[in-house]
Amino acid sequence: MRYIGIDYGSKRIGIAVSDEDGWIAFPREVIEGGDDERVFRRIGDIVKQENVGCVVVGLPIPFGGGSSKQTEDIRMFAEHLSELVQLPVELENEVLTSRMGEKEGVRKEDLDKASAALILQSYLDKKNQES
Repeated sequence: MRYIGIDYGSKRIGIAVSDEDGWIAFPREVIEGGDDERVFRRIGDIVKQENVGCVVVGLPIPFGGGSSKQTEDIRMFAEHLSELVQLPVELENEVLTSRMGEKEGVRKEDLDKASAALILQSYLDKKNQES
């Protein structure tokens, strides 16, 4: 099964897609934010084109646990996306993914899709370790 990973931000949304077997995440693209309808439509198009079976959305969990405004915004985004694409949406901790990308020298314009790939790869590694 193929998976899509999403690094959601109000300005930019990073997208990554896995291989067909759900082992490796590949950075795909960055969608400019601001127009939710356009964002959801583009994600829906990718889900259909790639025959995705599950969506993984990065969730920034504060170090002390709990919740923040950004965390709540992303939960609402994931819930709406689930209704739209009619697929399971999983949440994966995304703490420090952008910093990891910066540390590896990822160009600024590629950082969001690289972060999406890190989020998705983390999810896939856990899932595949369990099976």
